[in-house]
Amino acid sequence: MKSKAPLALMEQLVMVLVVALAAALCLQAFTLADQTSRRNAERGRALTQAQNAVEMLKNVHGDFEEAARLYGGTWNGLMWGWSLDEDWGIADGTVPLAYHVLVTPTDSAVPLLGTADVSVYTADGEQLCSLPAAWQEVDSDA
Repeated sequence: MKSKAPLALMEQLVMVLVVALAAALCLQAFTLADQTSRRNAERGRALTQAQNAVEMLKNVHGDFEEAARLYGGTWNGLMWGWSLDEDWGIADGTVPLAYHVLVTPTDSAVPLLGTADVSVYTADGEQLCSLPAAWQEVDSDA
């Protein structure tokens, strides 16, 4: 009569391999979920920065120079922008830059309606979000 021990040992080895494969798949799923969560949190923070810029522009009726003075950053006549550190604070030049916010005026083709495009980029140049902005401009002739 033959021993059934090798068959039982083979069955246990197959079960260990199946469990190891399942554990590897679960680990990959958890890693992907963590990366997705971090990326979504980063995009959420980027949208908050873009919304802050839009609200500032609305508050100053599209005066980019005044917005830069009040909120920070620089206005070069074509674009308002500022850089942020990895904690989303306005960078002062002493820490590595992680994000950039750029606000570019656009033509609305409608009298007394100002528009701009607000974009947030990583330091690598990857765009995290883009948000259109619109505000009522003040009629200087009135």
